[in-house]
Amino acid sequence: MGSTRHIPLDQAGPTVADVMLAEARTIAPDTPAAAVRETFENPSVKLLLVADGDRFLGTVAPDDVPADGAIGPAVNARTPCLRPDEGIPRALELLEHTSRVPVVDADGRLHGLVCLNRSKSAFCASPLPR
Repeated sequence: MGSTRHIPLDQAGPTVADVMLAEARTIAPDTPAAAVRETFENPSVKLLLVADGDRFLGTVAPDDVPADGAIGPAVNARTPCLRPDEGIPRALELLEHTSRVPVVDADGRLHGLVCLNRSKSAFCASPLPR
């Protein structure tokens, strides 16, 4: 995977699939809390996606990390998600309330992550294929 590309909001779309990070990093539910805390030491990491293979289980935010044990019991399974075929207006609506939104299909498979750059002027998307 190359570097992230930025798609200005006025050039985005028409669907979430056009602006998402397609290779979003995930962790397994049995990941130790200490490893998750270490990951969150990177200031650009705001949310971790928890998956079992390609099956999306939920998210973990920095404040959710337990003192010890596996991260599984701390997973927020009610995280708002987008479908790959949803429109950009819905993505922007959800991004008003959070910095990252998982992209999950109707069968619960994780497809990626939608997020905005720091200035909230562009989507952070996967690089174009070579």
